[in-house]
Amino acid sequence: MGKEVKSMNNVKVRTKLIIVMLAAFLAMTACVVFSTESMKAMQTKALETIESDKRASYDEMIQNQVDNVISLCQNIYTQYEAGVYTREEAKKLAADEIRQLRYGDGGYFWVDQYDGTNVVLLGSQTEGTNRLETKDGNGYQMVKEIIRVGKQADGGFTDYVYPKEGETDNQPKRSYSKAFAPFEWVIGTGNYTDYIDEKIDGIRSEYAAYVLSREGIFIGLVIAVEVLLIILLIVITRSITVPLKKAVVSIKTMGRGDFSQPTAPALLKRKDDFGQLSVFLENMRCEVGTLIGEVKDQASNISGMVEEIDENVWSLDHEIEEVSATTQELAAAMEETAASSQQIDAMSHEIETAAKSIATRSQDGALEADSIRDRAVVIKDTTQKKYEHTHEIHEDISDHLTKALEDIKIVDQIGILAESIMGVTAQTNLLALNASIEAARAGEAGKGFAVVAEQIRVLAEQSKETVSNIQEVTQSVVGAVDNLAGDSARLLEFVGTDVVQNLDDFSQMADSYNDDAQKVDELVTDFSASSEELLASISGVMNGIGDVSKAASEGASGTTDIAQKTTVVVEKSSDIKEKASKAHASADVLKSQVEKFIV
Repeated sequence: MGKEVKSMNNVKVRTKLIIVMLAAFLAMTACVVFSTESMKAMQTKALETIESDKRASYDEMIQNQVDNVISLCQNIYTQYEAGVYTREEAKKLAADEIRQLRYGDGGYFWVDQYDGTNVVLLGSQTEGTNRLETKDGNGYQMVKEIIRVGKQADGGFTDYVYPKEGETDNQPKRSYSKAFAPFEWVIGTGNYTDYIDEKIDGIRSEYAAYVLSREGIFIGLVIAVEVLLIILLIVITRSITVPLKKAVVSIKTMGRGDFSQPTAPALLKRKDDFGQLSVFLENMRCEVGTLIGEVKDQASNISGMVEEIDENVWSLDHEIEEVSATTQELAAAMEETAASSQQIDAMSHEIETAAKSIATRSQDGALEADSIRDRAVVIKDTTQKKYEHTHEIHEDISDHLTKALEDIKIVDQIGILAESIMGVTAQTNLLALNASIEAARAGEAGKGFAVVAEQIRVLAEQSKETVSNIQEVTQSVVGAVDNLAGDSARLLEFVGTDVVQNLDDFSQMADSYNDDAQKVDELVTDFSASSEELLASISGVMNGIGDVSKAASEGASGTTDIAQKTTVVVEKSSDIKEKASKAHASADVLKSQVEKFIV
């Protein structure tokens, strides 16, 4: 049964309706055949019943007639027993009475003795003769059979044939005989039964004509019903196949991705199941077309946003590379500053040694005054050069550090871009959710969109995780930059105030030494104390230079750390570019998938 159902699933509706039409035609034909045969069987049965009734009625009638004659003979015999008649008188009286009896249309009686001698037969010459061997038209010994069955307890019937008076053709006859034992008679009666056959034939003809007329009417009605049924099935078939074919065409059109072709208005106006199906198809076409249109728009938007993200990431990567280069330059400058500080520190040691030498040799007085003046001039020139060099280094470091801090502010743009990416990710995730909802609402037709929506959602989650990593790296970079900015500000403040001030003081001291050299002769006694003061100042300068060297070293280490973190940012930026490229590829795939739909 299941295989038959599956095989029927592969048959077209038009073929199924034709099968139904043929089945109905065959069923009607079978009904006609069955009804005709049933009417013929009913006719045969009715004729058999009528014939049986008529023959039974005939048998009952002749049996009653014989029973009446038996009653007559019994009455006469009773009188004989009473002594009214002698036996012979009684038998003669009974025979005379029987000979006169008639019934119906020529019905009469006959009487035969047990030995076959006829007693009564219409007063003919047969009476008094033995007719035991008499035969009918077919050679049947009918008298012998009549006597035999008559001697039975309830008598019996005998069928035979015999020509009617004045005729030569044998006709069927049926008799009933019964014995009257006191006289040893067999009394019988009967008649031709051809009238029963003629009546049955007449009824059979009437029935045949009636049945034939009814069969004609019935067959005509069946043919008319079959014609109407065929017309009705053709109309129904057309009313089913035509809209079904149109609906299939619409579905095939949508199956090819074309949702721009509306459903035929004639189908939408129908009130039957095809009308409802057409309305559902039109609603589905509109909803799916709208959904695909939105998906196409959103795919284009996603593609555009991914391209913007890609461009921004490329720009960010370029800026980070510039920040990295600037940081490396700043580290090199800080290393140079540290080296200069070491040189200044070495020179300060020399100055300290010279000051000590001046202090020890201050007793030499005037002899060494010219030498002191010369050295003072050298010291002034050197100090002026160092002052100018230190000022240049201060200005250069300030400019580079300011530029580096301004460039490092581009890190803030990473946060802004991360927030933008988070917004795009949220919109993408919302789009994926809406696409999943619409795909679930579309059922089987929306499974492909559900897969696309799931891929978009996964991409959004990956973008969200990447943005979180960027934000964490950005926060680390901002913290490092803030530390660098604080340390660099303190270094610049120290160089711009203490070092420069000390160098300026040192220059003023050199001027004082130059003036004092002219008065060395007069101030030689005080030179020792001035030398001690100079030695103390030089110690302070050495301490300051040590702090500058330490700050420069720390600044170099900080800038190196910034460079390393910038490298990490560059790596993360490369990762973002890679994911942005994947997102762009996914957006292109989504766009190419939905471009085949026409809305």
